[in-house]
Amino acid sequence: MRQKLFVALLVLITAAYCWGLGWIAWGFVRAGSAVGYGLAVGVVILLALTVWVTWREVLFGAAAGDLARRYAPPADAIQDDPRAEFEAARAALQDDDARQGTGAPGTAESRDWAGWFRLALAYDALRDRKNARMATRRAIDARRAVRR
Repeated sequence: MRQKLFVALLVLITAAYCWGLGWIAWGFVRAGSAVGYGLAVGVVILLALTVWVTWREVLFGAAAGDLARRYAPPADAIQDDPRAEFEAARAALQDDDARQGTGAPGTAESRDWAGWFRLALAYDALRDRKNARMATRRAIDARRAVRR
Protein backbone atom coordinates (compact mmCIF):
# COMPACT_ATOMS: atom_id res chain seq x y z
CA MET A 1 0.00 0.00 0.00
CA ARG A 2 2.89 2.31 0.78
CA GLN A 3 4.25 1.94 -2.75
CA LYS A 4 0.86 2.76 -4.27
CA LEU A 5 0.62 5.93 -2.21
CA PHE A 6 4.13 6.90 -3.27
CA VAL A 7 3.28 6.33 -6.95
CA ALA A 8 0.06 8.32 -6.57
CA LEU A 9 2.03 11.17 -4.98
CA LEU A 10 4.56 11.12 -7.83
CA VAL A 11 1.77 11.13 -10.42
CA LEU A 12 0.16 14.11 -8.65
CA ILE A 13 3.50 15.95 -8.62
CA THR A 14 3.90 15.16 -12.34
CA ALA A 15 0.37 16.46 -12.99
CA ALA A 16 1.21 19.71 -11.17
CA TYR A 17 4.41 19.97 -13.23
CA CYS A 18 2.41 19.43 -16.43
CA TRP A 19 -0.12 22.06 -15.38
CA GLY A 20 2.75 24.50 -14.81
CA LEU A 21 4.25 23.68 -18.20
CA GLY A 22 0.87 24.21 -19.82
CA TRP A 23 0.54 27.56 -18.09
CA ILE A 24 3.99 28.60 -19.31
CA ALA A 25 3.18 27.47 -22.87
CA TRP A 26 -0.06 29.48 -22.78
CA GLY A 27 1.92 32.52 -21.65
CA PHE A 28 4.26 32.15 -24.61
CA VAL A 29 1.30 31.86 -27.00
CA ARG A 30 -0.26 35.00 -25.52
CA ALA A 31 2.97 36.86 -26.18
CA GLY A 32 2.05 36.59 -29.85
CA SER A 33 5.49 36.67 -31.45
CA ALA A 34 7.17 33.99 -33.53
CA VAL A 35 9.65 33.38 -30.71
CA GLY A 36 6.75 32.97 -28.27
CA TYR A 37 5.05 30.42 -30.53
CA GLY A 38 8.32 28.53 -30.96
CA LEU A 39 8.91 28.42 -27.23
CA ALA A 40 5.30 27.30 -26.69
CA VAL A 41 5.80 24.42 -29.12
CA GLY A 42 9.00 23.43 -27.31
CA VAL A 43 7.26 23.48 -23.94
CA VAL A 44 4.33 21.42 -25.30
CA ILE A 45 6.81 18.84 -26.63
CA LEU A 46 8.41 18.70 -23.17
CA LEU A 47 4.95 18.30 -21.67
CA ALA A 48 4.11 15.41 -24.03
CA LEU A 49 7.39 13.65 -23.24
CA THR A 50 6.72 14.01 -19.52
CA VAL A 51 3.27 12.46 -19.83
CA TRP A 52 4.54 9.67 -22.08
CA VAL A 53 7.45 8.70 -19.78
CA THR A 54 5.22 8.78 -16.71
CA TRP A 55 2.61 6.61 -18.42
CA ARG A 56 5.23 4.06 -19.51
CA GLU A 57 6.68 3.82 -16.01
CA VAL A 58 3.25 3.38 -14.42
CA LEU A 59 2.43 0.60 -16.91
CA PHE A 60 5.80 -1.06 -16.23
CA GLY A 61 5.19 -0.92 -12.48
CA ALA A 62 1.69 -2.35 -12.83
CA ALA A 63 2.91 -5.20 -15.04
CA ALA A 64 5.82 -5.96 -12.70
CA GLY A 65 3.43 -5.92 -9.74
CA ASP A 66 1.15 -8.36 -11.55
CA LEU A 67 4.09 -10.69 -12.12
CA ALA A 68 5.10 -10.41 -8.47
CA ARG A 69 1.58 -11.42 -7.40
CA ARG A 70 1.57 -14.44 -9.75
CA TYR A 71 5.14 -15.57 -9.05
CA ALA A 72 5.70 -18.52 -6.76
CA PRO A 73 9.38 -19.21 -6.05
CA PRO A 74 10.50 -22.71 -7.01
CA ALA A 75 11.46 -25.22 -4.36
CA ASP A 76 15.14 -24.95 -5.29
CA ALA A 77 15.26 -21.16 -4.71
CA ILE A 78 18.16 -20.09 -2.50
CA GLN A 79 16.97 -17.22 -0.33
CA ASP A 80 20.11 -16.66 1.76
CA ASP A 81 22.80 -16.37 -0.92
CA PRO A 82 22.05 -13.89 -3.75
CA ARG A 83 24.99 -15.06 -5.88
CA ALA A 84 23.96 -18.72 -5.66
CA GLU A 85 20.33 -17.79 -6.44
CA PHE A 86 21.52 -15.81 -9.47
CA GLU A 87 23.46 -18.80 -10.78
CA ALA A 88 20.51 -21.13 -10.13
CA ALA A 89 18.10 -18.77 -11.92
CA ARG A 90 20.43 -18.45 -14.89
CA ALA A 91 20.90 -22.22 -15.07
CA ALA A 92 17.12 -22.74 -14.93
CA LEU A 93 16.63 -20.35 -17.86
CA GLN A 94 19.32 -22.12 -19.86
CA ASP A 95 17.71 -25.50 -19.13
CA ASP A 96 14.33 -24.13 -20.23
CA ASP A 97 15.84 -22.82 -23.47
CA ALA A 98 17.55 -26.16 -24.12
CA ARG A 99 14.26 -28.02 -23.59
CA GLN A 100 12.37 -25.71 -25.93
CA GLY A 101 15.15 -25.50 -28.50
CA THR A 102 14.84 -21.71 -28.75
CA GLY A 103 18.39 -20.97 -29.74
CA ALA A 104 21.00 -19.37 -27.53
CA PRO A 105 20.50 -19.85 -23.79
CA GLY A 106 19.03 -16.90 -21.96
CA THR A 107 17.72 -15.15 -25.06
CA ALA A 108 14.46 -13.26 -25.32
CA GLU A 109 12.81 -16.18 -27.14
CA SER A 110 12.34 -17.99 -23.86
CA ARG A 111 8.66 -18.30 -22.95
CA ASP A 112 9.33 -18.92 -19.27
CA TRP A 113 8.22 -15.64 -17.68
CA ALA A 114 8.70 -17.05 -14.18
CA GLY A 115 12.33 -17.89 -14.99
CA TRP A 116 12.96 -14.36 -16.22
CA PHE A 117 11.26 -12.92 -13.17
CA ARG A 118 13.33 -15.16 -10.90
CA LEU A 119 16.44 -13.87 -12.66
CA ALA A 120 15.20 -10.29 -12.18
CA LEU A 121 14.78 -10.89 -8.45
CA ALA A 122 18.26 -12.40 -8.29
CA TYR A 123 19.72 -9.35 -10.07
CA ASP A 124 17.83 -7.10 -7.67
CA ALA A 125 19.25 -9.00 -4.70
CA LEU A 126 22.71 -8.39 -6.16
CA ARG A 127 21.80 -4.69 -6.48
CA ASP A 128 22.22 -4.76 -10.26
CA ARG A 129 19.20 -2.58 -11.04
CA LYS A 130 19.86 -2.19 -14.77
CA ASN A 131 19.88 -5.92 -15.46
CA ALA A 132 17.01 -6.49 -13.02
CA ARG A 133 14.91 -4.05 -15.02
CA MET A 134 15.92 -5.71 -18.29
CA ALA A 135 15.01 -9.16 -16.96
CA THR A 136 11.70 -7.82 -15.65
CA ARG A 137 10.92 -6.39 -19.10
CA ARG A 138 11.68 -9.77 -20.66
CA ALA A 139 9.45 -11.46 -18.09
CA ILE A 140 6.63 -9.06 -18.94
CA ASP A 141 7.13 -9.69 -22.67
CA ALA A 142 7.19 -13.47 -22.13
CA ARG A 143 4.02 -13.29 -20.02
CA ARG A 144 2.27 -11.29 -22.76
CA ALA A 145 3.40 -13.81 -25.38
CA VAL A 146 2.02 -16.69 -23.32
CA ARG A 147 -1.36 -14.97 -22.93
CA ARG A 148 -1.74 -14.56 -26.73
